[in-house]
Amino acid sequence: MKAIDIAILGASGYTGAELVRLLANHPRFSIEALTADRKAGHSMSAVFPQLAQLSLPELVTIEQVDWNEIAACFCCLPHATTQEVLAQVPAHVRIVDLSADFRLADTSAYAKWYGHQHHAPALQKEAVYGLTEIHRNDIQAARLVANPGCYPTCSLLPLIPLVEAGLIEEDDIVIDAKSGV
Repeated sequence: MKAIDIAILGASGYTGAELVRLLANHPRFSIEALTADRKAGHSMSAVFPQLAQLSLPELVTIEQVDWNEIAACFCCLPHATTQEVLAQVPAHVRIVDLSADFRLADTSAYAKWYGHQHHAPALQKEAVYGLTEIHRNDIQAARLVANPGCYPTCSLLPLIPLVEAGLIEEDDIVIDAKSGV
């Protein structure tokens, strides 16, 4: 099976670098473009020496990406940035967003929790929440998948079957999650 040609937007950040590390030798993916606005023109190994053994394209700006052969992109950009740049991604490219920009279906809820308005409400409407155990069929057909965070994933996976079975009420659920990071 032919590898899927991908771009990773925000490759010079922590999330992007980890994704590069995970996908660089994956048999189903071929990394064709890596973006990093402030690090454009550098190699990944100049930014992350631990990735020096990998054969990777040079970092470029999003504007420099040749989207013609790219089938999918992973957005590893800071929150509120992805919604600003996705307009530059052609319609044929499938998108997995690792930020929180498209996780909330309601843009007013986004504004409440993130403290600013969502700038891509049309894209928000087409986003599918990427919890595969719950939305597998929708994800397969989606152009834009909002990757869920760790807290929602570990909270929702055990709760959804219990709510659907009528064993607990949604109003009775309290989640108090903390991170040491």
